Amino acid sequence: MRVSAIVPLLGLLLGGCIFQNLTPTRQLQDTVYQLNDETRWARIDLASQRVTDDYRVHFLLAHRAWGHDIAIADIDPTNIQVDDDSEHARSLVTVTWYSQSTMELARTVITQQWNRTDNGYRLASETIVGGDEQLFAPTEGLEEAPAPEPMAQR
Repeated sequence: MRVSAIVPLLGLLLGGCIFQNLTPTRQLQDTVYQLNDETRWARIDLASQRVTDDYRVHFLLAHRAWGHDIAIADIDPTNIQVDDDSEHARSLVTVTWYSQSTMELARTVITQQWNRTDNGYRLASETIVGGDEQLFAPTEGLEEAPAPEPMAQR
């Protein structure tokens, strides 16, 4: 008799843990930490999967020096907020980094704007709001540049 009462109770408790992760705030937090961890370790290919289609090319161009010319020492999401409608959100992120050419440590604060999609939250834009502005590579004029021709095979 006791076993039959424990099984449904256990099911309710485990189910509650699973559904707790489905709140918009929790989904956003997970995505913010995952994207920023991937960019910290220069996994821009993985991070770009968490970016909206409209922003992806700009994101790839802006982060193209990460892992090569720019080494990320630390990324710290300091504030994550979901709007009342749960469709939009923003995160404030502090990036500590250094240029490989000068080995000078720099700090940049960025605001990330997020949009909710059918697949969870996706990064829609990033804006530098403080610190060193050289963290992102210039992207002006590069988005419309034609793709390079493939090299001829010998």
